[in-house]
Amino acid sequence: MSKLTQVNWKDISLGEGFWGKWQHTNARATVNAIYDRFNETGRIDAMRLSWQEGMDNKPHIFWDSDVAKWMEGAAYILYYHPDEEISKKLETVIDYIEQGQDVDGYFNSYFLTCEPVNRFKDRTAHELYTAGHMMEAAVAHYYSTGSKRFLNIMTRFADCIETAFKLEGTANYAAPGHQEIELALVRLWQATGEDRYLELSKHFIDIRGTEARDRIFSVRNGTWPASPPLNSQLLYNDTYAQDDAPARQLPAAAGHAVRAMYFYSSMADISREYDDKELYEACLRLWDDATLRKMYVTGGVSAERFGEAIGAAYMLPNQSSYAETCASIAMAFFAQRMFSIEPDTRYADIIERQMYNGALAGLSLDGTGFFYDNALQSVPAHNDFLKGVHDTRNLFPNYRRERVFECSCCPPNILRFIAAIGEYVYATEQDTLYISQYVQSKANIKLASGSMQVEQATNYPWTETVTVQVGGETVEGAALAFRMPGWCTNPTVEIDGTVVFDGNTITDGLVLKNGYLHIPVSLIRKGTVSLRFPMPVVEIESNPLVSESSGKVALMRGPVVYCLEAVDNPFTIFDMTILRQPEYSHSTSDINGVPMVMLHGKAAVRSTEDWNQALYRPSGSRYTNVTFTAVPYFAWANREPGEMAVWLQKESNLSG
Repeated sequence: MSKLTQVNWKDISLGEGFWGKWQHTNARATVNAIYDRFNETGRIDAMRLSWQEGMDNKPHIFWDSDVAKWMEGAAYILYYHPDEEISKKLETVIDYIEQGQDVDGYFNSYFLTCEPVNRFKDRTAHELYTAGHMMEAAVAHYYSTGSKRFLNIMTRFADCIETAFKLEGTANYAAPGHQEIELALVRLWQATGEDRYLELSKHFIDIRGTEARDRIFSVRNGTWPASPPLNSQLLYNDTYAQDDAPARQLPAAAGHAVRAMYFYSSMADISREYDDKELYEACLRLWDDATLRKMYVTGGVSAERFGEAIGAAYMLPNQSSYAETCASIAMAFFAQRMFSIEPDTRYADIIERQMYNGALAGLSLDGTGFFYDNALQSVPAHNDFLKGVHDTRNLFPNYRRERVFECSCCPPNILRFIAAIGEYVYATEQDTLYISQYVQSKANIKLASGSMQVEQATNYPWTETVTVQVGGETVEGAALAFRMPGWCTNPTVEIDGTVVFDGNTITDGLVLKNGYLHIPVSLIRKGTVSLRFPMPVVEIESNPLVSESSGKVALMRGPVVYCLEAVDNPFTIFDMTILRQPEYSHSTSDINGVPMVMLHGKAAVRSTEDWNQALYRPSGSRYTNVTFTAVPYFAWANREPGEMAVWLQKESNLSG
């Protein structure tokens, strides 16, 4: 297996391009918006362990994970955007954890406050999940500040967990109900060099699906093996938490999507570090099943609302989609780890799809509102009617972003994802630098034989061109590997104005492998590499087995998926049919002050006249030609509410 190393987020500075602006919004608005909501709802105070029966805001079993993800995002932000107030808030929460940590290293604000005698007894209670997120926050804090204070607190907690689950086996269950700690232990190992943490991660992966006592999600509360009753018993089946088989034998991507993607990510970590071919083959099988049969065009990977689950093959409903923001982020984690084993555009392309679509849609343009689940079609009147008829939850994905959720995992997850987005851009293997994402940035790169500086200049994804300059030492035999995006059919690469690669040309010494164009640095010297990725509007169609999207198309320009919103289109968008010759064009505009590329095209809609209040009638309506406007999917629901659709009717062209 290959072992690529991601260039650390600390070694990359983003300019004023697309992601640099999002990081400014993250640092200016999102980090404070999340903290304020967490403070109002009692999540921050819970870390003080001061709650008593009868007080408001009783701690919840997963609140620690919400706060921890905020801490991780804040730590990244402080490195590039120092802020005394945010730093004080972060250090204060660390104070609470340090002061409240038990003598054996244990910390959990719910159990230490509400059920001190029940630690590690309830597999549904998210103890190891919350612990993992705190460990990841501690690693980020260490990398950002150089201080080992929080890191040492969390290594004590990791030691406590190792004792209970591996050395002495005193815990009531063998593997976490919600995966996360497996990922965190690998990061803790990378930060400390302590091999026990890597081995503990492997232990949790190896034991999952092998213990009868862990099969509690498929039995009724209070019956064996779920006796005594549990905090949050859920009656699903064994696939819910990927307990239906040991990791190496899992047949398909299934169950709770975030648990699944976190688990698959950690499986990839362990397969790489232990050169475990069988585990890697399982990762490949799960990857193919998830991306080739169960993923939305936006990158969403949870189609089933019951159990927040990956659905059956080709079951991708649009209006009732789940497509949880956290699942898209977790899919990017999985893709990044698969890429580190085998550098291939199929992994980097999925990261890009999440960056610009599935994950980013979870955050409002002003950085203060959030989607938990993400619709691919929205009819606000349906949501409003159904909410309250059966229960108070939205039975369809919401059409307004919320400031906080009862289960508020997604807001701090998108915070930390954007804050550390730089770690998806570059990776190294010996003396090869892989450039996987095109982002306005400067980076200091360490190769096996020396160092170099790389600078990208681009307004990607809105513009088609990227220029790359290389400086620093001359590293003998070094090469740059540029991703040729899977969505682009005819890229062009030039060095100082000379075409070295296009549909008909590849210069001697260049190699195209797994979608990456390898160019020796000796051919670049101190010149400029110019890449052009033409971005025509492309109509995407789904596999015929995806029944909800049959006969329809989705629009993409470059890596960005588009949708129609009622606010831009004075007709019923669900009755609109894109013409066979749509004459697509694009323009630059803005939504709420954020500039972006809009798409325009020709379509037809039925006349609304002469219906005389009929609900049905023989066909034969007259059609009116219209021009429609489409906006980037990530930007929808930032203005007044209205209908939205990703998949659109298309005039048939049966001749092909």
